[in-house]
Amino acid sequence: MKKVLFVNGCIRGANSRTLRLAQRLVRQIPDAEVEVLALPPLHLTPYDAEAIAERDALSASGAFDVPFFALANQFRTADAVVLACPFWDLGLPSMVRCYLERLCVTGLTFHYSSEGYPVGDCKLQRLVYVTTRGGHVNNDDPALADHASAYLQSLCKLLSNGRFDTLAAEGLDIFGNDADALLHAAEAQADSMAAQFWA
Repeated sequence: MKKVLFVNGCIRGANSRTLRLAQRLVRQIPDAEVEVLALPPLHLTPYDAEAIAERDALSASGAFDVPFFALANQFRTADAVVLACPFWDLGLPSMVRCYLERLCVTGLTFHYSSEGYPVGDCKLQRLVYVTTRGGHVNNDDPALADHASAYLQSLCKLLSNGRFDTLAAEGLDIFGNDADALLHAAEAQADSMAAQFWA
């Protein structure tokens, strides 16, 4: 049985279209034991100088089994992570960014080679970013680019050798579009992705 960590960063809770799409995927992943991490109740805040000093001191001493690194350890041991959050101001909601900040721990989730290059230490086989967008993205236009996918792909490669994919429904808030039909089409993509999830 594989461990799948479902990180729920959906701000609108049960009314979230992103959550609907992500749950469609997660429910169908075969051979999976799913652990759910809901971010909204954690009320994560950005690291301040004190937290950074504590992180660095703990990391330097190799004290990686303390509660401070609980989220990083949870991520590190997952075979796959499904991260669900809305596309937000060209990127990610701030609470998701605060979560991701806690995953980057030198000596735990990655280390540096003798040549000075980062090497991932997470067992992650796959990271899937599930999102919904009111409009459309266009990576040729900086004002419309999907910076979230690009950032998460880089983070995936920093922390692991895992495969990265984005599953998105977009154009949901454009006048005249059938939002439900667009969501159904994305759910069909979720079905196909789940069927070949470990391939």
